Amino acid sequence: MKKAHHTALLVSLTLSVVAQGCGSKQEEVATPPATSTAQGQTAAAADAKPQPYSYPAPAKGHYKEVNTGDFDLTDGIAYPAGKTGETIVWLTAKPVASPLLANSECPMTEARALANLRDSPWLEVSLNPSGRSAYFAAGTPFGGSSREEEVGGGYWQGTAKISDHRIAGSIDYKNRGGAEFDLLISQPKIMQVSQNDWMQGRHSEEAARLPAAAEVKALYQALHTAALAKDLKGILAAQGFSTEQIAAIRGLAGIDTDLVAFADRFLNPGTAEGPSSDPGYERGIMARGANSKGENYANWYEFSTCGKRLLLTSIGLNPQ
Repeated sequence: MKKAHHTALLVSLTLSVVAQGCGSKQEEVATPPATSTAQGQTAAAADAKPQPYSYPAPAKGHYKEVNTGDFDLTDGIAYPAGKTGETIVWLTAKPVASPLLANSECPMTEARALANLRDSPWLEVSLNPSGRSAYFAAGTPFGGSSREEEVGGGYWQGTAKISDHRIAGSIDYKNRGGAEFDLLISQPKIMQVSQNDWMQGRHSEEAARLPAAAEVKALYQALHTAALAKDLKGILAAQGFSTEQIAAIRGLAGIDTDLVAFADRFLNPGTAEGPSSDPGYERGIMARGANSKGENYANWYEFSTCGKRLLLTSIGLNPQ
């Protein structure tokens, strides 16, 4: 008999800045400092929109379910599932710059932060070389989610071939759809928390450091400032994404539209309350205020560590 757990999450729990003059003197006439044409051109070039960033989609497919919506799959990451010998495959509807995340020290943490920024639906399974999957999970950052354990019902089937540090295969759910994928298997330097873990309330590894309250508050304030300014570069830089990653992410198709929606989840005045922590979580901050439509919220911003870095990995939207 199939045991299923479906959890409708109408809010997603959670998460997860730059600045910069010049002068010259000719005989006895001084040129006004910090406003030269050359300097203005340099600043403009530095902030210019990067070139579009695209890459062959490592996943393709379609999924439709009442709790999680109707969406195509296009991107994803894969990494070892602890000591079980399985590989976690996490697929997303929107590109998350996976070629530049695959070799990072915490690919799932970075990808989760970007999926939240993009409000991207996702699927996740844990596959062994025979294609057996112990669970199937799907969700959206600000919508519904579902999770099922395989106890013999056989509602979904998987295939997996692992070679040359890659996993290629497919996952198919009866009457809902599925996807094919070919992904590099990342080798995280820091233990990663899967979406399966996340949905069961384990938002951090036991050995993960607990960030200091001042660190969390400083990042929240930096993100709040950058978000209200629609400064995607500032949002990413504050979370420690590399220069190469930032340029690529800013070049993803549709990212500017996603930024507008993401920024509206930061409130005015949005003064931080906390931060606080709960068992199984890392650090979170509550902030109250109104969005651009004048709607009042009391949102929960959750942060996750990646070594010495801190990223916003979830925002819980709480209408008032």
